[in-house]
Amino acid sequence: MLTAAVAAAVTLLAPRAGAVPPGGPVSSHNGAKVKLDRRSVKAGGRIRVTGTGWKARGSRVQDGAQVTVKIDDRDILAIFPIKNKKFSGWVRIPKQVKKGTHWLRFLASEPATSVKSKTFKVTR
Repeated sequence: MLTAAVAAAVTLLAPRAGAVPPGGPVSSHNGAKVKLDRRSVKAGGRIRVTGTGWKARGSRVQDGAQVTVKIDDRDILAIFPIKNKKFSGWVRIPKQVKKGTHWLRFLASEPATSVKSKTFKVTR
């Protein structure tokens, strides 16, 4: 019982991770921006994403800087290398994603950067 209480206290008092800027993800952070090539995609389809102004210096576990892409701040869909402050690639929207409005979140570290895309619609 005491171990669980100590673990809970450590979790509550631990410093917060620096991946999200105060106030949550925004459309531009640390000069970083993202662009989606379409406003609508079928479930199972792809969206081309492009990022500019990404100043990330690298990862502790991978070679070079990279950006992680999540949908609706939930599932990781892709990881792209950042070269010369830019990245681009295709993100597949899983068939399990429900019809409706969604968004992508792009995360990088050092400096901690979190950028939210414009919304897009998933169709069937």
